[in-house]
Amino acid sequence: MILLRRLFLLALFVFHFSFFFQANASEPVIVGKILITGNKVTHESIILRELEFTRGDTLPSGQVFALVEQSRINLLNLPLFHFVTISACENEGNKTTDFTINLTERWYTWVWPVFEIADRNFNAWLENGDLSRVSYGLFLQQENFRGRLEKLHFKIKLGYQQEITLLYEIPYLNRKKTFGAGLLVSLGRQRETGYITEEDKLIYARADDFLQHAADIAAFVRWRPDIHFSHTFQLRYNTRLVSDSLLLLNPAYSNEGNQEPRFYEISYLLKADFRDQRAYPLNGWYIESQFARTSLFSGDVYSYLSAKLVLRAYHQFNRNWHLAGSLTGRLISDVELPYYQSQALGYRRDYVRGYEYDVIDGRNFWLLKINPKFAVIKPSIIKLKWPRSGKFNTIPWSVYLSAFADAGKVFPSENSESNQLPGALLKGFGLGLDFVTYYDKVFRAEFSVNGSGETGFFLHFMAAI
Repeated sequence: MILLRRLFLLALFVFHFSFFFQANASEPVIVGKILITGNKVTHESIILRELEFTRGDTLPSGQVFALVEQSRINLLNLPLFHFVTISACENEGNKTTDFTINLTERWYTWVWPVFEIADRNFNAWLENGDLSRVSYGLFLQQENFRGRLEKLHFKIKLGYQQEITLLYEIPYLNRKKTFGAGLLVSLGRQRETGYITEEDKLIYARADDFLQHAADIAAFVRWRPDIHFSHTFQLRYNTRLVSDSLLLLNPAYSNEGNQEPRFYEISYLLKADFRDQRAYPLNGWYIESQFARTSLFSGDVYSYLSAKLVLRAYHQFNRNWHLAGSLTGRLISDVELPYYQSQALGYRRDYVRGYEYDVIDGRNFWLLKINPKFAVIKPSIIKLKWPRSGKFNTIPWSVYLSAFADAGKVFPSENSESNQLPGALLKGFGLGLDFVTYYDKVFRAEFSVNGSGETGFFLHFMAAI
């Protein structure tokens, strides 16, 4: 019943404004009261920050519906709400229009068991399926801390690989809600690490004792002058203690065989986000541009400049057909990188589908992805009788059949008798099925053919683009 009531209110709002705009096309709309319901945890100031209008604004009647819809999308793009509806009511007495925002909040506190594999991704681990290389622990994830959109994450991981990570981020420090800051501290030690690439595969060294210890500390400030743009400035300190046995296996793992490489890095990150949703976008575009200077002081081991650009675009042709595309590129100044910093394609989201088992090292790369999709099951909602909480019993879900074509290249080509992929044009094609559900969860199953004619079935747990 709650879901039907929300859908009815949304339909009534669309009908009301369509009629109102036609009847009063020349009359502007003056924003009256803005009422917010359903925010049991989230402060009103956080919600009002995402709206495209404020109380007292005079809006052209022809733009009101678009501004309201964009405001709804802005709120849904926060990791705070499952559902958002915005309705309006005209006050004939003072000729203003009141808006009511109804929210269904997410569950914000999670304690996850940690079971992590030592490989780069699930598919690389599945190739061998060695359960002895699993680490375990707990991950405390507190979103919307104090109802102010603050983020507090704490992870402790024991077993094969060990790690302690703390992340705290406060998005707004000033009254205008444009400046924020955060701190990341990560300490870890590894019994196993990838130490060299042979035949385009990451080769691991393992030992009873720890092969390396690492510490990564970063402090950042973020300026978000409006809804869609953010500028992040970060200062980072990284240090490692590399064992003798690891350097004997690969002296280039650290430049000049340095056992304790350390460096400071300063970076700037620009984000422009015009997507309709963040977990699985169907419309809009996104740009991410990062520039970094590694080496700030004379004691820093490495010294170079780097830049990375990510472009993603999405288009919905109709209710069934969609298209997504992305272009990613990275450039690093002409220096000899240590092995552990020369990761190019094959890590995180930067890979050509069909080459999930391979890694390609190098300084520079480009990566192109194209993804047409058909909605097998359009965004729908399942209502469960139990539990009663709207945070869990109202489940959005959708299923998409996708085709894809990827291409990428790492350059310049490094002379190597063992590795054939650096400098080669990589191509991958295939079909996939994407399942999207609540709390930003995406599950992908894909069958692909790469440029070498190799086929494979792969599982992934985030949107491809």
